[in-house]
Amino acid sequence: MSFAPFDSGVIVARLRTQVTSLRTVGLAADYAAIKNLRDFAPPSAYVVLAQERFEPAAIGMAPRGQQIPVTQRGRISIGVIVAGRNYREQAGGQLAGELRALLAATRASLNGWVPDVPGAQPLQLQRGDLLQYDDATALWCDVWQTQTIIGAVAQ
Repeated sequence: MSFAPFDSGVIVARLRTQVTSLRTVGLAADYAAIKNLRDFAPPSAYVVLAQERFEPAAIGMAPRGQQIPVTQRGRISIGVIVAGRNYREQAGGQLAGELRALLAATRASLNGWVPDVPGAQPLQLQRGDLLQYDDATALWCDVWQTQTIIGAVAQ
């Protein structure tokens, strides 16, 4: 039986082993601790649990005051924020190439991979968004989706 939120650490572990060009791979707390764009240490990635949305379970009647075993399937959205920087020149003209390579590597490591969590399905990319940019650093967020199961049969 498991009722814990999706473990973003499995995504972090996957990126650490598969994308060796990343200097840092952190979690939401690591991302939140960075206050300025220039304080990121590219190339880096941060994994953030974005949303859990669960479907109602088909349940019957139960006596008042009792708790019955319920199992629910949930769609999980995970944000992978990638920070890229251009060390060659400050105009940012070559940043797109480095960021493209980082995104290609992170996407290749996650697309179709099945996390080791109850009821997981292969990760699928939902969307990608440019979050922030200055003359030397860019933050891009890919949002991935998978499935999990919580409740009585989740292990």
